[in-house]
Amino acid sequence: MKRKVQQLGSSTLAVTVPAEWARQHDIEKGDEVIVQRDENSGSLLLVPEQLSIADTNASIDMDRLDGPAALERAVVSQYVLGRQLIRIESSTPLGVEHHNAVISAERRLMGLGIVEENESHITVRCSVAPGDFDLSTLLGRISRTEATMRADAVRAIVDGSADRARAVGDRYEQVEKLFYLFLRLVFATYRNPQLNQLVGLSTGFPLIGYRSVAQDIVLMADIAREIARLVDDVDGTAPDGETATMLTDLGDSLDGAVSATIDAVTAPSYEATEQARERFDRVTERVDALNDHLAAERPEPLLDIQRTVVLLERSARHARDSLAVATHLAFRADPDLVTTE
Repeated sequence: MKRKVQQLGSSTLAVTVPAEWARQHDIEKGDEVIVQRDENSGSLLLVPEQLSIADTNASIDMDRLDGPAALERAVVSQYVLGRQLIRIESSTPLGVEHHNAVISAERRLMGLGIVEENESHITVRCSVAPGDFDLSTLLGRISRTEATMRADAVRAIVDGSADRARAVGDRYEQVEKLFYLFLRLVFATYRNPQLNQLVGLSTGFPLIGYRSVAQDIVLMADIAREIARLVDDVDGTAPDGETATMLTDLGDSLDGAVSATIDAVTAPSYEATEQARERFDRVTERVDALNDHLAAERPEPLLDIQRTVVLLERSARHARDSLAVATHLAFRADPDLVTTE
């Protein structure tokens, strides 16, 4: 739609807003609205001062879903979409398997709990508010949990420890729970730009990049689980001291590179991205050195060590994808790096 710019006074220009939009948000004469400008000053976003999103409640029609697994997926999706109340309704009595599906979703999602239930419906409520968390802090928390998983996975291989390997799988549940919470906040902020400040952002531009980085972290957590599962194959066999040291050094180098990358994402600067790249160069050096060692010495358990190195390289590739996001954010944050016309 188009609006004609009007002259008000000697130095003020004005544009009318659509009547339908004003009615939808209960805006009347004298009310205030917020005008947000994008980073390039190319567009303006008009936001009601008291923005309300009507669809905070959702009803799931169990009659149309294909079993308990579909119900669990539906609850997770509505949680991610920011619903406050989720009501599951059925024309026939819900079975134990349906209740178990809701409880399973409840365990996977932070702040979700059943508040009402009977034979034909279950209502769950989410108690998480956007202002309770800072997106940058939450992203760092997901990354640190993943880093602990990877360190324990490598240590499990080095020590041949089944107990450490099991701990890796247990921590994955925490990564998943934090990730779904992160997605919930990203979607809520995307729909309501006023939340930018509440979640620690000055603008909504980083949201897409943050979403991509969070997904990379989850993929790295999956890889840590794969490494931990290799312990079942080694049957308690631990590598020799030199091999163990080289494998540990590789894991430590990757930890440093990932940590530097997350820092560059949450506090964008060209210098931070270059420091992260230097860390990745060290990862490459250690991968090459370890592969040469394995080819020359062929230490046991050779196949599982080789698989571990391959998996750590995969994890590094995901982290490099996140570094690409950090680079985009850095060039966006520092206009002196590139001059546009």
